[in-house]
Amino acid sequence: MATIEGQNEPALVCAARDGDKDALQELLARNWAWLRGLVYSIIGDADEIDDVLQDVCVRVITKIDSVRQPERFRPWLAVLARHQALRHRQRRAQRPGPLSGELAESECDQKAAQFSEDLERTEQLDRILQAVRSLPEKYREVFMLQYSSDLTYRQIAEILDIPVTTVQIRLVRGRAMIRDQVAGKEKNEVYPSG
Repeated sequence: MATIEGQNEPALVCAARDGDKDALQELLARNWAWLRGLVYSIIGDADEIDDVLQDVCVRVITKIDSVRQPERFRPWLAVLARHQALRHRQRRAQRPGPLSGELAESECDQKAAQFSEDLERTEQLDRILQAVRSLPEKYREVFMLQYSSDLTYRQIAEILDIPVTTVQIRLVRGRAMIRDQVAGKEKNEVYPSG
C-alpha cells in the first residue's frame, strides 16, 4: 500500500470516510492554504481566520461521510468552508459594539501603535487590503485563492465549480478593480453602470 502522502485525493477521501484519521488529516493539510484564502475572502479579518478554520475542521470530521463523489472533494470542501465563513460573518455582525468610548479609544490606540513603525507602507497595504475587501465576493474569492496559495486556474475552477475561463475573467477584472481603487479612480469612472 502506498503512503498517505502518495495517495490521490479521491483515495484519501474514501479512506477518511472509512475512519482513517491520517487520511483526513492529510486531506486538510493539502487544502489548508487555499482554505485560508477562501475564508479570508469572506470574513476579511485575518485575526478570525483560525476560528473559522477550526469550525471547518469540525464540520469536515463530522460530515466527511456525506461526500458521495470523492473526486469532487474540493468543491464540497469549498461549499462547507464558505458556509462556515458566512455564518461567522453573520454572527460577528450581530455582536454588540464596544460598551464605552474608552474601549473603542483604547483599541484604536493599540492599533495605531502597531502600525506606527512604517506608516507609509502600512497605508499602502491598507489601501490594497481595502480594495481587496471591497471586491464583489465572486472576484474576491478567486483573487484570494490565486494569491494565498499556489493553485492553478484549473484547481480554482474545480474548487469553485466554475469554468476555467470564468476564473481567468474574474482575476483580470478583480485585479483591474483593485488597481483602480488603489490609484484612486472612482468606480463609475472605470466601470460604467449597465
